[in-house]
Amino acid sequence: MTTCSYSALIRYAIIIILINTLPGTAWAWGFFGHRLINRLAVYTLPPEMIGFYKANIDYLTDNATRPDSRRTVVPGEAPRHFLDVDVYGDSAIYKLPRSYPDAVAQLGEDSLLRHGIVPWQVARMKGQLTAAFQAHDTDRILHLSADMGHYIADACVPLHTTHNYNGQLTGQRGIHALWESRLPELLSSGYDFFTGPAPTSTDPRKLSGALWAAPTPPSTQCCAWSGS
Repeated sequence: MTTCSYSALIRYAIIIILINTLPGTAWAWGFFGHRLINRLAVYTLPPEMIGFYKANIDYLTDNATRPDSRRTVVPGEAPRHFLDVDVYGDSAIYKLPRSYPDAVAQLGEDSLLRHGIVPWQVARMKGQLTAAFQAHDTDRILHLSADMGHYIADACVPLHTTHNYNGQLTGQRGIHALWESRLPELLSSGYDFFTGPAPTSTDPRKLSGALWAAPTPPSTQCCAWSGS
């Protein structure tokens, strides 16, 4: 099977980010949501890419949840799914080092692993995916694409960007599953998923900028859902 170019790789990653930040869907990532997002992302791809990914759309859909399946059994997997932005102080999303070695030097790896590393994980996977395209390794391209879609989706969930991720600090324990799993399962038939063709870019700096714009922490009132 013909593989895609490096520029196509960048397009795919940015498209995943863009579709994950659509109003009304940005928080909807349980197993149902992850599979749906990976699948819908394929349909926004440009003509030179859609054939490759559409031919493998079932693989991308079925394996969208694979990182969650290994989260509790693979050491070091859990921190790849979140970033507790609020523990790093005001405007941390603009101040945190973009380079993982720089982040380790500034914050310490213990702190990073405790509070999450999802933006750095996606950046690392971009490098791996680039190498897979350059090697024309179709199996690895698909494997990494499915996983990368999962991590970017997680980065766009507000409750994946706060220490109070499950309402446990505000007497609202269980809000995480309600917010990202149960509500989409019940209400997604009313969501508008039409996006049209996604904008693309071959500039890795724009990818980095979009990635770090994704982990937007909720306000202090984000979890103030009373259930009424």
